[in-house]
Amino acid sequence: MISRQKFRDLLGSRTLLLDGGYGTSFFEMGLGGVPSEQLNLEHPDRVEELHAAYVEAGADILLSNTFGGNRFKLEENALEGKIKEIHRAAIEIARRASDRADREVLVFGDISSTGRLPRPSGDGTFEDCRRVYAEQAALLIEAGCDGIIVETITDIKEMKAALVAVREVSGEVPLIAQMAFDEAGATLTGASVEVFAALANDLDVDVLGMNCLVGPAEMMENLRRLAACTDRHLSVEPNAGDPIFDGTRTTYPTGPAELATYAEEFVERGASIIGGCCGTGPAHIRALAAALRGVVPAGKRPRDVRIPVRLTSRTTCFDLGTASEPDKKNKKFCVVGERINPTGRKQLRETMRAGDWSVMLEEAGAQAREGADVLDVNFGVEKFFEPDAVTDAFVVLDRATALPLSIDVQTIELMERAMAEYPGRPLVNSSACDEASLSKKLPLLKKYGGVMILLAMDTEIPHTAEERIAVVERAMAYAEKMGLSRDRFVVDPLVMSHGAGYDHRVTLETVQLCAARGWRTTMGLSNLSHGMPNRSGTNAAFLTQAIELGLDSAIMNPGDHVVMETLYGAMLLATGSLDEAIAGEELDPLVEALLSGRTKVVDAMVDERLAAGTPPIEVSQDFLGGAMETVGLLYEHKKIFLPHILYAAETAFPVFDRLNAMMTGSGATRGRVMLATVEGDIHDIGKNIVGTVIRAGGFEVLDVGKNVAASEIVARARDYKPDIVGLSAMMTTTVGRVAEVAKALDEAGIPTAVISGGASMNAELAKLFGVLYSENSSGAVALCKGIVG
Repeated sequence: MISRQKFRDLLGSRTLLLDGGYGTSFFEMGLGGVPSEQLNLEHPDRVEELHAAYVEAGADILLSNTFGGNRFKLEENALEGKIKEIHRAAIEIARRASDRADREVLVFGDISSTGRLPRPSGDGTFEDCRRVYAEQAALLIEAGCDGIIVETITDIKEMKAALVAVREVSGEVPLIAQMAFDEAGATLTGASVEVFAALANDLDVDVLGMNCLVGPAEMMENLRRLAACTDRHLSVEPNAGDPIFDGTRTTYPTGPAELATYAEEFVERGASIIGGCCGTGPAHIRALAAALRGVVPAGKRPRDVRIPVRLTSRTTCFDLGTASEPDKKNKKFCVVGERINPTGRKQLRETMRAGDWSVMLEEAGAQAREGADVLDVNFGVEKFFEPDAVTDAFVVLDRATALPLSIDVQTIELMERAMAEYPGRPLVNSSACDEASLSKKLPLLKKYGGVMILLAMDTEIPHTAEERIAVVERAMAYAEKMGLSRDRFVVDPLVMSHGAGYDHRVTLETVQLCAARGWRTTMGLSNLSHGMPNRSGTNAAFLTQAIELGLDSAIMNPGDHVVMETLYGAMLLATGSLDEAIAGEELDPLVEALLSGRTKVVDAMVDERLAAGTPPIEVSQDFLGGAMETVGLLYEHKKIFLPHILYAAETAFPVFDRLNAMMTGSGATRGRVMLATVEGDIHDIGKNIVGTVIRAGGFEVLDVGKNVAASEIVARARDYKPDIVGLSAMMTTTVGRVAEVAKALDEAGIPTAVISGGASMNAELAKLFGVLYSENSSGAVALCKGIVG
């Protein structure tokens, strides 16, 4: 294994070339039809041949043939019993090829998606993913890799699990993290380039990058965005454009010469590592090597990066400013909603303890509408909550709100569970500054990422502002020794009840002293007026004074209109501009209720229609179904993402079932649709989304799974008698199976329409195969409605 320092030195001195695609190259070599990892055992000479071709072309880093080598992926092909053998062989094969070179060529162990996305994007768990990735990382390191790359990840929580797992196995192995972003800079499950960087910056990664999904032109803009929010070395592996399948052969439009024209600009934008993904081969790497001769590497070009101090959810960011200098004139005050806290609130307390999150979700949605930027999540008396309940709460909130969260949990076991589960960079509320507290909580911050609130106290509350500053300074120094920079913290100057005799001026002076040091601050605003009359007015007056002295944030009630209106006025005077919380696109109330999981609201709106005499079929297909079609369109236009559409469907389907139970006869549904991913293709996320939206459109849906042979599809269609069969083909190597299934259905005399979709399908192929085609889920619904009339 190469040391991390030596690897960084290499990146600082020259541009390193990764190899190119493996799956598409193996197919060109006539090795398609079997899992690539199986080739390590059955055709090691051919795998070595491809590795050697990349070395000869100029690659400085070879990736082991273990892209789909994690236990979950191997189980899909009954190869899990050979997992150790596969990984040992993969590293040995790559090492033999690297040893042929007259220069140092590194071998990095390749890790990618488990295929079982953690909740809420899939039905896996963070712990499932962490465990599987730790096993694979250990096998690769034991086999002798020089470093590890985690690539082609589309879910931010899965990426987090992989990075945490690798670092649990080894703190010394060089580590590259690459996500797959579309042309808009978002992953399938909604994480943006900025969300990725904010989290990965915290997780002890050497290189951040991107690969797959798009060609070099589209990747260039995503690289620019990534370079603006990280100081790590950067890597890119574009596809050779979008695949083109003519019915017999798949080709990619971006040839070696064209790809090479982007090489210098990639370096200028900050890339220290450049390679290729799908459709690229040794000729592409050779062209890149030639284009980069004489080009000054990114490591020798100074990058003036002002990394934002950023809180994130899965899909959104809230910036507290930059690490180097808080921007007081352009900052936006951070309102942390305080109301997910069961203390003194019987209904919220009882429902949360029972695992009923409905009241919690109502509070989350209400605070978002009232102007909160972040939501504080507090469980009250934590002894009443098991770790799994904490996990469930954060999974539900991940689906229901786009706002970043504040993890207000103190029990170490529960805090770790919440921090592990969170799919972004949270605010962690909080730690006192005594060493006993810091020694337990800071390792979690370092392991899982986030920004932590430091209470300006140790075991006692200091009486003066200077004493509070001294306490925080000692805590900051302690954190720095653990490798945590000062921008990972926000200081709480401590607000106590004025009615109990505490002097609020000490808090204000502490805010001022923190601002002078560039420390960001927050406070529990409502503590000030506890037990006093005119709480709103008192809180508002104090908030105005604190903002004038530099306060950045407050944990407060966004539903208090007096306080919020005062806040907006104070920010106008402090910054010269009025930047109120900007609500997103105004949604139909039913759509909003579906997206926020407000089942009771959905039920009430449906009951209102029924009570007005609207027939159940119209309520189902036009009212509720229409709302779900809108949800589908929001997904297609990237206004929402995979967890959100699945949550809306989970909210809607019990109501659909209730309405269907009121109907009798053939009119209860529009028709029957049977879905399958064709043989050889194990991708099913797209199919699942289509099934969700079609069912919401009023159809009965049977999903027969992924990697389904034509003969089984025919047999299931004969029994189910669908009006429509929907086929998904994501891979260029399996897209021809669509024609095979269509022919088999026709020959079996099954009277059904066939629709198709997936990344490798297009309208031209569909016409060639004699089937219908839709490029997205909303189009699939329209096709189905047109077919049944």
